[in-house]
Amino acid sequence: MAEPTGVQALSVAEHGVDMPARPPAGTEAAPEHTGLDPHARTALRVASVSQRDAVRPRSIEVAEYSRAEQHRFSIAQEAIAALLSVLQAAILDAQHASAMSQWRAMGHAFLRWAYDNPTHFEVMSKPALVDVERSGLAEGYRHIRTELRRLIAAAAADGDIYCISVEDTLVSTRAFVYGLARMQIDGHYAGWGVDAHDVLATMQRLFDSYLFRLRRTF
Repeated sequence: MAEPTGVQALSVAEHGVDMPARPPAGTEAAPEHTGLDPHARTALRVASVSQRDAVRPRSIEVAEYSRAEQHRFSIAQEAIAALLSVLQAAILDAQHASAMSQWRAMGHAFLRWAYDNPTHFEVMSKPALVDVERSGLAEGYRHIRTELRRLIAAAAADGDIYCISVEDTLVSTRAFVYGLARMQIDGHYAGWGVDAHDVLATMQRLFDSYLFRLRRTF
């Protein structure tokens, strides 16, 4: 029978089969596994197998995480592209109306999009899970902020709203519409007595109420 190579001998030993050690030519055969009793040899084999088993799940876990990350990345790209398209269409539809009306149209469009696309909104709501810059989310957000800032400043200049500052109003608008959309994603409206069929209309009505409170009354 052919003598096993070093790699073959290691593989056999790892699988728990003891092969007789071959002494160098001209020397007397040494006792098998010198210095190790059977319990020690078993312990070494168990440790070797355990080490391999500990590495394998980690590799699978990393691969699965990478696939999930890529999936979230694709969803984020689709989401921001779709949202920008919806918001731009809403502003164009109201382009001949006042800045306040365009702002309202933008808010309604965002709420409808979030309502119709809960998975997209969910991914966009957790930037820690997605590369915000590479996915295009950051650029999309900057575009939305720029457009909304323009409308708020124009509405203030028209005398339609009272605001301490454009930036404060920008942040408060974002917080308000995000909160309305987040409540829908998390299923909170039912707990506040809002019927499932009335959720979108309720969100848009509350946004109108928010804008009304910003109107200049003096």
